[in-house]
Amino acid sequence: MDTVTTTTQVTTLLTPLLSAILDGGAKEIGKTAVAATLERGKKVWALVCGAPKSDSVVAKAKQLAATPDDEDARNDFDDAITGLLKRNADLLEQVAAALADDKGGNTVIASGAGSVAIGGNATGARISTALEKK
Repeated sequence: MDTVTTTTQVTTLLTPLLSAILDGGAKEIGKTAVAATLERGKKVWALVCGAPKSDSVVAKAKQLAATPDDEDARNDFDDAITGLLKRNADLLEQVAAALADDKGGNTVIASGAGSVAIGGNATGARISTALEKK
């Protein structure tokens, strides 16, 4: 699996889970994700934040958890994960394996106005999340 694909999957998986993972609890997570997804997210998060030089990822995760609808925060988190995975091929392999480690199917979460969830490959797709005001 390549870095960009893995990063996209990590960001997609972790974004709606970050506040629960960072707070150590899952008070509100039941509204947006199933328990298996949270466990998978915790597994990926443990790999990512346990890696050497992951301080930037953790800082960007906290920023994104505080403002989950902020596209800039999401991009910053995405960039931090990309950098970390590019510097550590073993971590990339472990994260890719953790992302693929389920019993089939995809869990896809779209959260917030204009959100889009894709359970497969959308390469070449044009997706607009612009909301029209009436």
